Amino acid sequence: MAEADNQDQQQRLKSAVWYTVGRIAEAEAESTGKTASPQFIASLADVVYKQIETLAMDVEMFAR
Repeated sequence: MAEADNQDQQQRLKSAVWYTVGRIAEAEAESTGKTASPQFIASLADVVYKQIETLAMDVEMFAR
C-alpha cells in the first residue's frame, strides 16, 4: 500500500510540474510572440522534474 501511495504522490508531483512549466512556457511564448509546442513543454517538464529529483537526492545526502 505504501508503494502505491508513493507512486500516486510522484504522479501528482509530475502533473503539477507539467502544469506549472506549461503555464510559464505559454506566458513566455505569448510575451515574445512565439508558440510553445506540447512536445517542447513535455520535454522541458521532464528536464525540470529530473532536476528536482537530483536536488532532492543532494539535499537528502547533505542532511545525513
